[in-house]
Amino acid sequence: MRASMLGLLLLLMMTHGMFGVSPAQPQYTRTVWRVQDGLPEDTVQALAETKDGYLWVGTTGGLTRFDGTRSSMYEASSSMPALGVNSIFCLEPSGDGGLWIGAEGGGLLHLLNGQVRSYGVASGLTDGFVRAVLEDRQGTVWVGTDNGLFKVKGNRVERVEMAAGMGPLAVHAISEDREGRIWVGGSRLLTIEDGKLHFYDLPGSYSSNRVKTVLQTTDGALWVGTVNGLERLEGEKFKRVPEVEGTVRTLKQAADGTLWIGTIGNGLWTYKQGVFSHLTGLLPSNTVLKIFEDADHQIWLGLQAGLVRLNQTSVHVVPLPGGADADFATISGNGDGSLWAVSSGVYKISDGVARPYQFKELPGVMVRNVFRDHEGDLWVGTDGSGAFHITKHGTVHYSAPRELTNNFVRGFLETRRGEVWIGTDEGLSHVTPQGMRKLTMKDGLVHFSIRSLFEDHTGDVWIGTEQGLSHWHEGRFVKDVATETLRQEKVWSIYEDLTHTIWYGTRDHGLFRYQDGQIAHFSTAQGLVSNSIYQILEDPHRRFWLSGPNTISSMDERQLHKVPISADHLSVSLYTMPYGAEDAQMYGGRQPSGYLAPDGSVWFPSSKGPTHIVLDSPSAPSLPRITLQSVTLDGRSLPFAGTVELPARMTRLEFGYAPLSLQPQGGIRYQYRLKGFDKGWVYAGTNLTASYTNLPAGYYRFEVEAFDVGDPARVMEAHVEVHREPFLWQTWWFLVLSVAVLLLLTWVIYRLRMHQVRLRFKAVLEERGRLAREMHDTVIQGCTSVSALLEAVASRRQEPNPVVEDLLSHARTQVRATIDEARYAVWNLRHDDGEAIDLPTSIEAISKQTTKEFEVEVDCKVEGEVYSVPGSISRELLMVVREAVYDAALHGQPNKISITTCYDAKRLSILVVDDGVGFQTGVVPAEGHYGIIGMYERMKRVSGEFELTSEPGKGTRAELSIARPALVLKKAEAWR
Repeated sequence: MRASMLGLLLLLMMTHGMFGVSPAQPQYTRTVWRVQDGLPEDTVQALAETKDGYLWVGTTGGLTRFDGTRSSMYEASSSMPALGVNSIFCLEPSGDGGLWIGAEGGGLLHLLNGQVRSYGVASGLTDGFVRAVLEDRQGTVWVGTDNGLFKVKGNRVERVEMAAGMGPLAVHAISEDREGRIWVGGSRLLTIEDGKLHFYDLPGSYSSNRVKTVLQTTDGALWVGTVNGLERLEGEKFKRVPEVEGTVRTLKQAADGTLWIGTIGNGLWTYKQGVFSHLTGLLPSNTVLKIFEDADHQIWLGLQAGLVRLNQTSVHVVPLPGGADADFATISGNGDGSLWAVSSGVYKISDGVARPYQFKELPGVMVRNVFRDHEGDLWVGTDGSGAFHITKHGTVHYSAPRELTNNFVRGFLETRRGEVWIGTDEGLSHVTPQGMRKLTMKDGLVHFSIRSLFEDHTGDVWIGTEQGLSHWHEGRFVKDVATETLRQEKVWSIYEDLTHTIWYGTRDHGLFRYQDGQIAHFSTAQGLVSNSIYQILEDPHRRFWLSGPNTISSMDERQLHKVPISADHLSVSLYTMPYGAEDAQMYGGRQPSGYLAPDGSVWFPSSKGPTHIVLDSPSAPSLPRITLQSVTLDGRSLPFAGTVELPARMTRLEFGYAPLSLQPQGGIRYQYRLKGFDKGWVYAGTNLTASYTNLPAGYYRFEVEAFDVGDPARVMEAHVEVHREPFLWQTWWFLVLSVAVLLLLTWVIYRLRMHQVRLRFKAVLEERGRLAREMHDTVIQGCTSVSALLEAVASRRQEPNPVVEDLLSHARTQVRATIDEARYAVWNLRHDDGEAIDLPTSIEAISKQTTKEFEVEVDCKVEGEVYSVPGSISRELLMVVREAVYDAALHGQPNKISITTCYDAKRLSILVVDDGVGFQTGVVPAEGHYGIIGMYERMKRVSGEFELTSEPGKGTRAELSIARPALVLKKAEAWR
């Protein structure tokens, strides 16, 4: 309880100081950074913004650079020298884009492009405690120390000489006025103009009038902050400003003309239009060491307890005395410029101040809402006591169960016909000149709990309930597309715009549009700030205002009419509550939950009091500059100046980026893509990193864009080129070489395959030839002999039987021999070689058989020493010999055939000669006669030679020969 009372007391003190007693008094949002947010120490003594947009923060623990989102501590590295000191007392941007740094004990430092130049005793600066630095409009750098004033000239520092006998001058403040004079304050106050010094006396003792800061405002007034307070130059004398107490450490005039005054122990003050204001309860510390305004006109404060940024907000909260943190609130206009605000009590707001109000006609009644009709009469809804109609003729009380369905009133609606609808927790009551009519679910109402009421341009009434939407048309409830679509929705707000489009705000599922008989749906997926919509208002600029549980947002209504709904995010502006009301909760579900004032401003009820938003001229938000902060490959940082080179072997690539803007980043969103890899933009929200894995080799471009949700069409972009090296097998020359090798290999395989096919085909042809020879030399020859014998039998049918019997016996013998030879030929097909054959004996047998069959003399001779011939070769030779002998006997009509076998040391040869009719050797044999061809093929098969010579009338000579080594090789193969 004690904590609650202290909190309430603090809130009241703060709101009186912050929110003020005038609606013109500005209100601020506050952001604080401390050690846990990246500061070296909490005590912030110096602030400066350089040309690149960074804010430099000097603390008692070191120097840090701030980009609006994160702080980067200045630390020594291979490219950044050490400052040599920690406590930074003053900072001043230099004209060359660098930064002058005044350190406590470390002298003067100049930071430029990552390089630090130090000015100390060796440079002429005899005191290392630098308290003030100024670079004037002429480019002269003035340096104030605990022991004198100095000027920087090149690489040297020169002391500014004082009057003789004056003693040491401690300098804590240096400034330049609009006439170009240099004001120096510390142990004394003086000006320097054209090299001349002019001293000023300040009221008070020597110890109390020591100067801490000097400033000339745009109106020409000169202000001096001292240990004892604030002094202002009037004429030639300084006079004390009684409104400000305590040591004034820092002064700053903002762009809007406000003079900001920071004190030691007495907090922050402002001075504008002749009025001093003490901003109590706004800061975490009452010791203000530095005030600074950045390029975006934001106020930064260096405190003993951190860094603070103050932003003016268009949102003003009017506190309700004793009425905060109620479980409901409503707000409505009174018709005379004042407003009715209802929370735990009734308040009337005039001139920006809320004052408690008591209806004398309703003593002790708990009020929920107040509504003034077109006649000027008041309708008051209560929490359990029904509704009251207060007129100049008296007060009419409506209550349940006679006139109302329930005594807890949710809202009122007055139609253009002057009829009044009263919504309650359990139904509707319709007040007409003819009387009162109660409407419940039995009458067609979709649900009994009423949340919103609205009359459209046709005079129809729409009723939003806790479970569905009802449509009252010509005296009855009707159903349509809207009621069917929203039959399960909690409809808390209804509005019709200038195009007669009806909008429905729901408690859970966003905004619905009813246009041309069709329903469209908008939610956070399209860019709404929240899916809970308590109230819909529209100002004269056609901007929709939407309140939600803890948000207020606005958007151009016209962008919501696109059909179909655009896939792009809506342009939405989000409004931040001022400090002290950041956790404010908006109210809805009881009407009215918002009010559009005649001046175009809007009001919404909140747990901290009525919230008033005034937009003088809606401005487009400024976008931050995007900077790439890091490129990380598998946890290792890579340089990203120019093209980022990636090795072939990598796993995870990560890009870090950040906004460079000192403004609040609450509405900033990001999207990125790796061009050449991503198909489209990747929405990142507020995430500041992008990661990639499984990135193929190639050239890419990483692009990141920042946009404000209030204007998504405007973007800021940053990019960097990326190249990933391919593996060896991914290079173009390797691929070309691989294709060439593959083609060559294919060609070689093809050639080998064709060679194998040719060999196989040749083998098949050889086998077919061999089979043909076997058939010719065995079966055909045998059958020929049998045929000849049978012909002989046929020709001798008239001869005695013994001769016939002898011929038949020979025929049978020949048939058996033919069968045996055929079997032997088949066996020979299955075996590569056979037993050795007695070649001379076999030739002798052929000669005898021929003589017997053809009655031709056959002479056999053997020359040389007989040696062994492999069985397969012997058989081939015998087949050739038999073919030559049989051909001679059958076709040559010889008288004699001679067979000579010559066993020579180098070769084996067989000569078959007949004295027959001969023939022309060049003539192609007739179809079906393949004896000569077969003899050639057999000799070629055994690596031998066959020579046939013949002439008509001169007989025929056939010579077979085979080299002796071929016989030996064949024998060796047989043994293997």
